[in-house]
Amino acid sequence: MAGLYDKYKIEKADGKPIDPKAKYFVLRIDTDIHARVALRAYRDSLLRNGENEALCYDLDRLLQEYPD
Repeated sequence: MAGLYDKYKIEKADGKPIDPKAKYFVLRIDTDIHARVALRAYRDSLLRNGENEALCYDLDRLLQEYPD
């Protein structure tokens, strides 16, 4: 296991530049149960704070594709 390292190149889908100082953390949810746990925690945090209900719905649908 390599720990935390740069594995992916990140770019915006619309082609606009990203902030060169930004930090991103990419998770692969189809093969990593821990990534799904993290995604659920993110969704739950959004729900607790009443933020972005559409994203919460989309994350719920995505997570249903990968039952543990």
